[in-house]
Amino acid sequence: MNKYDDPLARALQTKEIVKRLRTDIILGKYRPGSRLIEATIATQMGISRAPIRTSLQMLAQEGLVLNLSNGGTEVVGFSIKHFIDLFDLRLMLEKKALEMIISSSTFNYRPIFDIMETFDAYRKQTTDKEITSAETSFLDMQFHRSIINMLENNPLLVAWNSMANVLQAILEITNMTSANFEEFYNDHKRLADLVIQKNPKCVDELVAHISKCKDIIVYRMEKIYTSNEISE
Repeated sequence: MNKYDDPLARALQTKEIVKRLRTDIILGKYRPGSRLIEATIATQMGISRAPIRTSLQMLAQEGLVLNLSNGGTEVVGFSIKHFIDLFDLRLMLEKKALEMIISSSTFNYRPIFDIMETFDAYRKQTTDKEITSAETSFLDMQFHRSIINMLENNPLLVAWNSMANVLQAILEITNMTSANFEEFYNDHKRLADLVIQKNPKCVDELVAHISKCKDIIVYRMEKIYTSNEISE
């Protein structure tokens, strides 16, 4: 039996393909307006077309490709403006979530407690091994998702989740959170404490936190695009 005949193996394969294609689109290896041909990609990767088809559908949901009426797939692409718009939307959603938490008596503290416990576990590991960019990028997105999850507001969560994979990919590509885990931990711990206290200062802390991250990533993405000779 082929190893990908197993449903779990097929799901893992699709996840790997989506991540690879998403990264290539963000880095500009597939230019805006170019076509993604299932058969061509499948041949290049040495796999069947089925997981490629599923992967392209997932990328369409993220806004990175467009499903055409003739059944083809066209690359929407990615740019500095695209990234800035994405980060501004993220800030708007998370800021709204904090404002709702501050003004509401019905929310769940558990999500943010749980993610900080995970942060603590990773923090203990830093004495034994280096925390990778992939790990810190995952932790970063899980932390910010926990803020949305505190409200148990499904429409807000769906809107946030629609951009989460792209944002995590960008964090990983730019090594945004891997330089100093202690600083990374302290930044999120400070914000978490303010949120748990329902301190209105948490909104300003969030704005500063995300704005700083955006500025650094814009700078790093511009360097990446310049080195790849990508015209914005």
